[in-house]
Amino acid sequence: KRDKKRERYSRTKLESSIRKAAREARLSAAKQNELVREVAGALSSQFSRRKSIRSTEIRRRVLRRLDTRARSAATAWRRHDRRNRR
Repeated sequence: KRDKKRERYSRTKLESSIRKAAREARLSAAKQNELVREVAGALSSQFSRRKSIRSTEIRRRVLRRLDTRARSAATAWRRHDRRNRR
């Protein structure tokens, strides 16, 4: 995290973030569900083997997958990041 705190990886939190980006991109409910399953599923299996992972690495990998599967959701995620930068 930015403040150097450590936090346990949460697939639920990741799924929620992907779903919010997909909703903001106005994707259908079916497409939202598909995207959450695809992206969170693939990344969770990769992360489960690691002791720790930086939030910036999670973000980078999520955005890479969203860019190829739902560009509008990736754009919504980045827009949210820009609005909430500290």
